[in-house]
Amino acid sequence: MRYLFKLSMLLLLGLLVSCSDDKEDYLISGCGIDQQNQFVHEVMLDTYLWYQEVEPQIDYADFSSPQQLLEFLRYQERDSTFSYITSAESFDSLYQEGQYVGYGFSPILLANDGTAWIRYVFDDSPAGQAGIERGDQILSIDGELVETLTVDDWEDIFGPAEIGYPLDLVVGKADASTLGISLEKALVNINTVLHQEVLSNGTEDVGYLVFNSFLSTSRPELHAAFNDFNDAGVTKLILDLRYNGGGSVAIANELASYLQAVSDSNQDLFTRLVYNDKQQSSNQNYFLRPLTGALNLEQLIVITSGSTCSASEMIVHGLSPYLDVRTVGSTTCGKPVGMNAYRFCDNMLVPVTFAVANKDDVDNDTVGDYFAGLPAQCAADDNLALDFGNVTDPMLAEALYVSANGSCQPLAARSTPRSYRDIYDAGSLRGVIGAY
Repeated sequence: MRYLFKLSMLLLLGLLVSCSDDKEDYLISGCGIDQQNQFVHEVMLDTYLWYQEVEPQIDYADFSSPQQLLEFLRYQERDSTFSYITSAESFDSLYQEGQYVGYGFSPILLANDGTAWIRYVFDDSPAGQAGIERGDQILSIDGELVETLTVDDWEDIFGPAEIGYPLDLVVGKADASTLGISLEKALVNINTVLHQEVLSNGTEDVGYLVFNSFLSTSRPELHAAFNDFNDAGVTKLILDLRYNGGGSVAIANELASYLQAVSDSNQDLFTRLVYNDKQQSSNQNYFLRPLTGALNLEQLIVITSGSTCSASEMIVHGLSPYLDVRTVGSTTCGKPVGMNAYRFCDNMLVPVTFAVANKDDVDNDTVGDYFAGLPAQCAADDNLALDFGNVTDPMLAEALYVSANGSCQPLAARSTPRSYRDIYDAGSLRGVIGAY
């Protein structure tokens, strides 16, 4: 018996972007390990952006799983973590419904001392309902002191994606008190807009939007936010993407269209997806399009960090030919490429399949080349103890200064960014979600 699985989704950093009608079908003869390994190998030889780097002859029995084979096949110079395999169930839940099984909080490590902090919490989650907040410090996990945990410990300390899986945390609060919390994993609905408001900045009003993931479920959130900004007459916007790991090209195109008002479709190129030389018929253009609520911005200031990746970088790269875009914070992750999704058995293979180009790249017959990341023009630190919208937050304070003055603060007034470390790979499904 032969099973036919049709490519159905384009992805950027592993998130759903659009449907595809013109991709080749791939066959798998069954769901044994050797057969799954063969499927992964054949897809990589055909559609992988760097297919020339894939070993053409392989003994499938040498690999105990398709995941192990993929790690062997990845082009390490450019793709040490981006391409991945995940369960089809988890993939579908996230990309179709904006949901995942977890606790609903996003931890990060301060690199110099290994302390763990909460970056944000989803509203509709066990963590949010239990009173966990941005700026809380995680002191212990299931009785294990955070200071004793190794890098390997962090990979599985929060357990499997099972509803009801328990967790005991002790967190330190801003007032120096400690709080013991017992949680159970549940189906979490991701709110991709973490914060929005209009800030008074001297003689001007500036829109402020903290946007966390480019999901299909983001559409109504973005629509509401930009209608509010439009009603307030916003002409300058601070777009906070410091934790946004990427997502849908279609949603990135929609956000860009809110940020750069146009009167006609198919005139102003936002991004072009460029495939390998065997898949050139799949190249695809995304144009800015007219949207109700779109802003006529004088300036866009984007807050970035090492967790700002893929579709988030595309916003900066794609709008730069049209708009005065300034960046504040620290250098982005560096991912000018994206992925397609291939379903096989109970899994989803998500390899890098295309590079990203903006209008200037296309005009010069190039693609984006920012694997080293997009540097922040004005350096600023991320102070996790301060809520989103607090004007003393160094990143927001720097962005407001740039908005009012058109330049960075003097060096003596700027904060030096500290080094934080994500505890998951940027290209994994966990990296896409950004939270446990």
